Amino acid sequence: MFKSIFIRLLSTYLILTLLITGSLAIILSLGFNQYIFLEKKRILSAAALKVENLMNGYYQGTLQPGEMQIGLDTLGDISDSTVYVLKVDQVTLDNPQNIEMEVELAQDYLLDDLKLILDGQNVYRKKQFSHALDTDVVFFGTPLKVEDEIIGAVLIFSPLKNINTYLAQINGVIAVAALAAVIFSFFFISITAARISRPIREMEISARGLATGERVPDLHIHTGDEIEGLAESFNYMKKQVEATEHMRREFIANVSHELRTPLTSINGFIQGILDGLVPAPQYGKYLHLVQEETQRLIRLTGDILELAKIQGGNIKLEKRTIDIQDLLGRVLVNFDIPVNYQEVNIEVECPDGLMLYADPDRLQQILHNLIGNALRYTPEGGIIKIQVYDQAEWMEFMVSDTGPGINPEDLPYIFNRFYGDNKGVQGHKGTGLGLSIVQKLVEIHGGSIQVKSQLKEGSCFIFQLPKV
Repeated sequence: MFKSIFIRLLSTYLILTLLITGSLAIILSLGFNQYIFLEKKRILSAAALKVENLMNGYYQGTLQPGEMQIGLDTLGDISDSTVYVLKVDQVTLDNPQNIEMEVELAQDYLLDDLKLILDGQNVYRKKQFSHALDTDVVFFGTPLKVEDEIIGAVLIFSPLKNINTYLAQINGVIAVAALAAVIFSFFFISITAARISRPIREMEISARGLATGERVPDLHIHTGDEIEGLAESFNYMKKQVEATEHMRREFIANVSHELRTPLTSINGFIQGILDGLVPAPQYGKYLHLVQEETQRLIRLTGDILELAKIQGGNIKLEKRTIDIQDLLGRVLVNFDIPVNYQEVNIEVECPDGLMLYADPDRLQQILHNLIGNALRYTPEGGIIKIQVYDQAEWMEFMVSDTGPGINPEDLPYIFNRFYGDNKGVQGHKGTGLGLSIVQKLVEIHGGSIQVKSQLKEGSCFIFQLPKV
């Protein structure tokens, strides 16, 4: 289960979401922390500037001591801090035993801070423990200037407790938002992972069923992405496999039938001779019939092997430039007939010098099958025409006869294996594989073949081969 694509997608995306959400939460928390302390520093710095203005008013006599104290207390309340104003100089700091300082300010670290402040520097610490306040504070110290002369220091202490409480609230909001994002992402990722894995699972089940020979329905997956394309490819493959399986079964059935018929005849003839049912003077006749059936078996076996070799992709064309007239002459010689045969007239129309780049042996096989087919069906005194035409990019061959023709309903299936034998159309006197072999050889050359026929007027097979 844990190896399923759903679990892998869910765990991968969930871990990625946790990492991203956690990182964002940490970054936000740190960012708010930085922002809060920068804002606190700005507030304390502004408060220190106000204190300096109050002290300048006091020393210039425009502000009474009571008014000054009220102003300092007000600034402390507004900035949530305690404000101290020290009048001290560098000489006094060099003799710390002479400094009179309030008890809550009598802390060792303040002496070093005061030296820096009196040198004109601001001192800021995000966290400093205050013994007087008995808590951690934000400390800010700045020089006290009156008429551009440093006469002391302004020290401001703001408790961290309130800041920490505020930061805790912000971090809580960030944590809740991150948790909500993870929960929402979990459901969204689950739906997405299921959407991706479900069609893949359907294809897996269908593929297993197809592999065991079951009839599986087409997949109807509409995701609009590569998975839908994969499903369409699977459906196409399924149809091809089913068609191939149907053709295989049909081929086996046809081969079995074609082999059984001559074998049954041979067995019957021999059994009749052995049983004495055939008179001795007729042995020659029946042995001749046995020979014919045996030759038919040899041709059938050869055609089956040839077709299997072609369909298996084991045919390698040996192309070279060939003279068409010379090749036609060799084909006709193989039939051991002259151009003008006493029973069937064969007419050849081929311009001189026609050259074609093709496999001569396979082209000769194509023409041999078509001419042989025509000879079997052309009656005495009939005509077979072999015509070759030089087209722009193609070489066109036409083999026509004046035989009985082919039924119109049979024409679309004439190149199917054994179709001629089963339907009684042209080819039934052969093995029923010749036209299938012709079609495959033409297609291997990159060409095409078609047939035109009318009953009682003959048939015409036309194939085209590319010149190069």
